[in-house]
Amino acid sequence: MITGKVKIQGTDIYISTGLLKKDLSVIHVFDFKEAQPTIRVFENEKLKREYFLETLTENPDLSNQFFHCSIRILKNSAVMIDGIISKDSNDCPDWTEDSYEAIRLQPFFLSDNEAENKKLKGAGLFQRGLHFSGSVTPSGVRAVCICDSCQKSFTLQHFHAGFSEAMYFYSTDSKKTLIVPIEQIQNMPSQLQEKVDQKTLNRIEKLLAKSTSGYGDFKYYNSFKCPHCGSPFIDFEKHEDIRPTEYYGNRLINQEFEQFENK
Repeated sequence: MITGKVKIQGTDIYISTGLLKKDLSVIHVFDFKEAQPTIRVFENEKLKREYFLETLTENPDLSNQFFHCSIRILKNSAVMIDGIISKDSNDCPDWTEDSYEAIRLQPFFLSDNEAENKKLKGAGLFQRGLHFSGSVTPSGVRAVCICDSCQKSFTLQHFHAGFSEAMYFYSTDSKKTLIVPIEQIQNMPSQLQEKVDQKTLNRIEKLLAKSTSGYGDFKYYNSFKCPHCGSPFIDFEKHEDIRPTEYYGNRLINQEFEQFENK
């Protein structure tokens, strides 16, 4: 498929650069030939991003399935790609259906705006364009992220902590995510709470340590780290100010959330 500045071959997307006078949108249906495909994005024949599509336990083989996809290139050189998995080349489920399975690839900027990519190191998922204020991301949408350090991809699933009236805490290595209902611990911080008292956090985190074992410490400001190299991806330790606004709790694909037990 060739559409102006975008050419698609198999699961490879080729973008030709040049000044855009308006946003460009391409709709395409990928026909997957592999159980776990990789979508590669090239800029002027140079590989820019490589997204490995890890699969859900309940749908482990994507071969002979279709990815109904939107590829958007904005005037500021941002590239945004997302879509819905379907077993039908002509139709796909919507977010209200039980079979809804969508994938959002982490947006990035092309070379003429590379400085914006560097600004996003350690940023939250809202800043990275994986969630949007005022719009709820359905739980059936998973995000394929690219590590700022090793450039390898990994996949996140999420829940809306505000709607769940809960707080989440990442383990030291962020391979486990603990969910704590707000009413179970006195003075638990809430989503969007601007000022969080450190003494209160220390008390809460001691309670968490008593109720869990085997995953390291669960702390409010633990970063979410790349599962490949361990570098901070959502770097709450460096950017404490974004922690209250990151109201989606994340887990690595197919991992279960840990539930707090008030012993």
